[in-house]
Amino acid sequence: MEYTSETLDSTTGEVVQASIGSWITITEYGVAKGVGRKQVRDVLSRLGILQDEIEDHTPKQASFTDRRLVTRRRLTTKSVRDGLGKRVFSVVGRPFDVISPKGQAWIDHRWADAVQTIKTDITSSPVAVAAQVALVEFMVGRRHKLDAEGQVRWLVDHFPSVAQADMSRITGASARMVSHYVSNRTDQISKAKAQIKVTLKVPRRMS
Repeated sequence: MEYTSETLDSTTGEVVQASIGSWITITEYGVAKGVGRKQVRDVLSRLGILQDEIEDHTPKQASFTDRRLVTRRRLTTKSVRDGLGKRVFSVVGRPFDVISPKGQAWIDHRWADAVQTIKTDITSSPVAVAAQVALVEFMVGRRHKLDAEGQVRWLVDHFPSVAQADMSRITGASARMVSHYVSNRTDQISKAKAQIKVTLKVPRRMS
């Protein structure tokens, strides 16, 4: 998308528009590199210009237990401050990020090394390789794709020996969020087991 800046010409009093180049979405940048939505975000996360953000999509009338929290990867404050991109809003108020011409050049210069680093990190662990292949096969053909948390939970269930660092590389979620997802799963399992014990201890009423 072509963006322009507007300045006021003090001599004529007219507003003058000037092009500031083509800004593209993260997904569009991935298309230019021949990769999908997830892989482009994996690479940009590795480069440090994307970070996890939690968005609350809970309906206004929903209860606290029905909260819908969605994790998305967004441009970091530093990358925006450095002119690599910015946050914009659609006509319905939905936020999305675009990468500036400067940002595209910055990523282009580092892209190949980041892709190779990700491949090397994963292939250094045979278990991680097997887990990644199995997860991809599980995801193929599914109508509803697992989000990052769902992928982490799946990996813990099926490949418990995979290190959290490898889960981060496989799913694209940050190490902090992987730890958060694993902790949530552990807490939920503990609460469920405790509830089952309480239920079993409740004496039956005599008829």
